[in-house]
Amino acid sequence: MGSLRRERGLSTLESFDSDRLHGRIRMAFWIIGPLAAAALAYTTRYFINGDAMTYIEIGESVINGRFSALANLTYSPGYPVLLGLAQYILKTNPLNEIQTLKIVNFFCFLLGMAACEALMTLVRKELKRCEFAGETPVPIWAFNALCYSMFLVTSLALVRLRLINPDMLIFALVLVVAALILRIREAPDAYSRYAALGLITGIGYLSKSFFFVFSPVFFVLAAACSASVRRAAPRILAAVLVMLIVSAPLIGALSHRLGRFTYGELGRHAYALWISGAGIPIHPKVINEDPKTVLYRYDVQCTRPSGFDNCYWYEGFRPVFNLSVHAPIVARNVVSVFLQAPWLLLIGMWYVFQWRLGNIRIGPLRPPSIFIALSTISVAGIALYCLLNVELRYIASFIFLGFVALAMSIRLPERKPRSRRLMLGSSIAMALFLMGLVAYSLVDQSCRSLLAGSGKLSYKEAFEEDIAVKDFLQKRGIVQGDEIAVVGSPPVNWARMAGVRIVAEAPDTDQALSASTEQKESCMAALRQHGIKAIVVKDARFGNASAPAWALVPGTRDYFVHILHGH
Repeated sequence: MGSLRRERGLSTLESFDSDRLHGRIRMAFWIIGPLAAAALAYTTRYFINGDAMTYIEIGESVINGRFSALANLTYSPGYPVLLGLAQYILKTNPLNEIQTLKIVNFFCFLLGMAACEALMTLVRKELKRCEFAGETPVPIWAFNALCYSMFLVTSLALVRLRLINPDMLIFALVLVVAALILRIREAPDAYSRYAALGLITGIGYLSKSFFFVFSPVFFVLAAACSASVRRAAPRILAAVLVMLIVSAPLIGALSHRLGRFTYGELGRHAYALWISGAGIPIHPKVINEDPKTVLYRYDVQCTRPSGFDNCYWYEGFRPVFNLSVHAPIVARNVVSVFLQAPWLLLIGMWYVFQWRLGNIRIGPLRPPSIFIALSTISVAGIALYCLLNVELRYIASFIFLGFVALAMSIRLPERKPRSRRLMLGSSIAMALFLMGLVAYSLVDQSCRSLLAGSGKLSYKEAFEEDIAVKDFLQKRGIVQGDEIAVVGSPPVNWARMAGVRIVAEAPDTDQALSASTEQKESCMAALRQHGIKAIVVKDARFGNASAPAWALVPGTRDYFVHILHGH
């Protein structure tokens, strides 16, 4: 009787594998995804990340015909061009652009959903063909539930719509390339698919320079999908040529600017800054030694030149390979992936549980199975970022592809009803857990955006402080186009709102506070000599009686302004 009951329970679980439930899960994905993304875009509309202003201003320069801004050694132009088009279409201004331009990320998310659907269609087709004696793949409905929920976690919780940067676009483009490689695997003789691979890879490079160094992984996989290296060679060559044609204008502009070949300097800059570097930056001009005050004047119109092209200001500070320093950092980066997302360990435990109860099929090496193709992209992408600096938003697309590979490799034993029931039940539990992560992230991000807590302002309150600083500067006679200075590294959206340029900075707040009266006067004189109209700092310590020249900005907690020139 107990055996019959268990078999009926298993039959009930597997009866869910129907076209109707499969369609309902897809429908839920296309309803929940856009609604959750729209909710996040709205509730986090006041959030501004540190590099958002640079992306916005590059796009603004392009729309206004100042194309020299595209030759940026740090930031790629693809995403800023999308922002510029949105600025032009939606008629944004510095007071509403942060809220309005979140719509670009929303559409990048929809592109990612479409790429996910294309990828899933190809993987599902392969699952239906994967039949081995005595075992079956995970039912399509369970596979859909697992992968769709993982997509929502990696895109909405790891990448996050609130960030005005290209990470959501890159997430989508990586999935598009993965789908193209699987399509090449289906029809390895079609030149059009290789051309499309080269085109999307080129667009990826225009959106983030990482695509340039990672593209060999895509091309090698595409070549491996052909049954013959001889037949693959001209097709891969065509893909590479298309990519180079798309990439050439940017590579040419960057190389001409720097005086040597470069596809972008961010990788070299990151290694020198975070791993090992030597030399002295040649462009910043120190106008006062104590407190150290640096002048940043740049030939492209922007609000804060020091942050507009970091690699330009660090030119002369070069990377120096040091294995003894680099190796421990790589190890720490690998560990940090799991420290940032400990739930990845739970996924690993779930996969081991599936393997112990059933079987794992990775498929052939030549041509590579879908498992090998997707897991290769996943491992290579995560490893590349672990070499320098890893954040979950950088590797979210690779985590998703790795999860899809794991889910499709699971095989359920036909003659072990209890094992099949446990495997299906744990898969349902995993899908529910992932959707719980999505719900938690949605609530957490929204609450942090709208509610203050732990001594921190809400994003809306911080935005209102930006407006207060802008209004205060204008009341004190600071007008659009004036040059000002900052102490430390405060948020600077208020400067864009006011139309002023931050061309001088005293980076060490403690040094500025501890300087003697004579040293402070020397610094002020140097700033006046270079036409600086005011200094802004965000630090409550500047409100003490020993600093009477600093005026607290009304409506803020700790913004202080020192006016150097009147009008």
